[in-house]
Amino acid sequence: MCGANDVMMGAVSGEASDNKRRDERVKVDAFVKIGGAEREFVFRTRDLSKNGLFLYTKVSHIYPFKVGSTLTLELYDYDRFLKCKVVVVRVVQPGSAEADRYPTGFGVRIIGMDDTDRGVLGQIIDRIQTTGDSLY
Repeated sequence: MCGANDVMMGAVSGEASDNKRRDERVKVDAFVKIGGAEREFVFRTRDLSKNGLFLYTKVSHIYPFKVGSTLTLELYDYDRFLKCKVVVVRVVQPGSAEADRYPTGFGVRIIGMDDTDRGVLGQIIDRIQTTGDSLY
């Protein structure tokens, strides 16, 4: 799914030309658990940065998330995970003009994380940038 040691720059929200990303992102293939709307959902992520990630799914229209939804996210890294609070900043719907250029799913921005989990996130990103090891 992801190439080894791929690093990308791009937008977090809005159109691709609205480059609001503060940190570079790395391509990953990892499991993410989302809690919100009184249910839990499991996704895969395609990219990750210190400030957010993209959760891809071909059926984004069936999830109860919309731009502005606040969710709890757990990112799994082998035998540990990090937990943070995120807000949905982008939804790419199937059949939309954006879906012709980008995968369908949700872009989320990290809005809350403790120092320990922020350290874990930094270690994951550093490892991917250094070794190309994309979690799974």
